[in-house]
Amino acid sequence: MNILVTLNSGYINPLCTMLRSLSYSSSDESIALYVAHSSLEQDDFDKINAALSGLDAEVFPIRLSSSLFNTASTQKRISKETYYRLFSPLFLPECVDRILYIDPDTVVINSLKSFYYTPFGENLIIAAKHFDGAVDLWNRKRLCLKSSPKYINAGVMLMNIRALREVFTPDRVYSVLDKKVPVLFLDDQDVLNVLYDGRIKIVTEYKINLDERSFARLLKHCSLEESLEFVRSNTLIIHYNGKNKPWNADYKGYLQNFYLFFEQYSPLPFVRCYNAEA
Repeated sequence: MNILVTLNSGYINPLCTMLRSLSYSSSDESIALYVAHSSLEQDDFDKINAALSGLDAEVFPIRLSSSLFNTASTQKRISKETYYRLFSPLFLPECVDRILYIDPDTVVINSLKSFYYTPFGENLIIAAKHFDGAVDLWNRKRLCLKSSPKYINAGVMLMNIRALREVFTPDRVYSVLDKKVPVLFLDDQDVLNVLYDGRIKIVTEYKINLDERSFARLLKHCSLEESLEFVRSNTLIIHYNGKNKPWNADYKGYLQNFYLFFEQYSPLPFVRCYNAEA
């Protein structure tokens, strides 16, 4: 499986927790991890490799220019590195035809294999919706989205790189940034929704992008224990989006323990067996 992450050194610790969770839940998979960055050092990659010690994994650092998106809109929790995923069709090697982008503020609690091999059809991206109801409607209206049924969260995306290479150009990104700056409240996520309007397949957020907001909807119909059991059995990725981060003491919600488990988890070293009969 090809996995893509983009980050600066400030998110190394959450990334390592996510990678330990990947080691735990996908121990039978071979992983190619592509790390797009502009400032990581060898010490950062030593931590990344240690977090992947339970996997048959290879890490591919991709250093991008630190000047990219210097003038793009950013927020306290959203760095310019998040924009790098927009350019993944350009910087990923030709051998990559699909890739799963995962934000560092996530944990993987079940095998990704079934989702990773989901057929794209004519779609460029497979992702989960970000909001419901009036908020979703407002997001699609402010960005003039005409074809996609929902506004997506870009924190977890299965990307059809082979098809994206045929349609992606940097000029399209800069054009959206120039035209939409007054309404880009969620920065590069907004840009992705605009760029690929109508070519995004929506899957349930309970599968790949569960957060406290969607978990609260479960609690309206099930007990806490039943809801947590549903997550353990059906959810692949929990996403701690927004300001409410599980590594902070003031975290509010019910999903923190999943993160804390993997924060302390130590993967067993992977041992490659070259001769099963030896």
